[in-house]
Amino acid sequence: MTETEHSEVQRYLQSVRSGLRGLPKADIEDTVEEIRTHLFEEIGERGDAAAVLADFGDAAEVASEIVERRLRPEEGRPVPPASLGRRYSAWATDVVVGFGPMLLVPTSIAFAALAILGFGDSIFAPVWIQLAEHVAYWWLTALGYTGLIVPEPVPMLQLIMGGLLLIWAAFYWLVLRRGLSRSLGMWMTGLRAVRLDDDRIVVRERDIAQDPPPLGADRARWWILVVAIPVGCLCIVQLLYYLWMCIGPFLPPRILG
Repeated sequence: MTETEHSEVQRYLQSVRSGLRGLPKADIEDTVEEIRTHLFEEIGERGDAAAVLADFGDAAEVASEIVERRLRPEEGRPVPPASLGRRYSAWATDVVVGFGPMLLVPTSIAFAALAILGFGDSIFAPVWIQLAEHVAYWWLTALGYTGLIVPEPVPMLQLIMGGLLLIWAAFYWLVLRRGLSRSLGMWMTGLRAVRLDDDRIVVRERDIAQDPPPLGADRARWWILVVAIPVGCLCIVQLLYYLWMCIGPFLPPRILG
C-alpha cells in the first residue's frame, strides 16, 4: 500500500469516526478498528485502495447504518429516547455551566472590588452593565436627547473578559454539548446525543453501549444538583438584576441641565 492510499484510508476512517460521534468512545474505537482491519485485508488482496473504499460505501452512510443498527436492532426493541426528566436535568445543569460564568464572574469581580477597596468603582461594574450604558447613551443621543452623562470607557480587561466568557458559552453549547455530546449535564445523566440521518436523538448511554457498565453505573449523578440548583437560582436572580439594569437606561431619561 502506497503512502497516498494509506492517507485515503485514514481520511475514510476519520469520516466514519465523525459519523459515529455520540456513541461511547470505546465502541467507536472498536468499530473503527474493525473497519480498518477489514479494509487493509481487502486492499492487500485486491491491491486497489480506491476500488475497495468505493465498494465499502460512502463513509457517512456506513456510519449512519451502524448507528441505525444500534438504535433499531433487527432483534429486540428499538432504543427509546431519553426521558424528559433526564433531558431537563442535563439541560438545566448545562445552563448553569455554560451561561453561569457570564453572570457570576463579573458580579464576583464587582463584589471583590467593593470588599477590597471599600467602595464601588464604575470600572469594576459588571461588563454587561457598562456595555448597556454605552448602548443606551448612543441610542438616546441618536434620538435627540441632550445633557446626558457620558459613560466612562469600558476597560480593555473587562472587554477581554466579556469576550472570553462569550466564547466559553458558545464553545460549551455548540461544541461540547451539541457537537461532541460531552457536556457536564449529559455526563451527569448518562445521556448521549447521536445522529441518525438528519435527526439528533438523545438516548441513555447504557442503552446503546456494546459493553454496558456494571449495574448502577449509569445512575444519574444527582449529587451535582446539590450545587447546580442553588447556583442556578443565584444566576436567575442576577439575570433579572442585569435585565433591569440594562433596560432601565432605555426608559425615559432624566434630562440634565
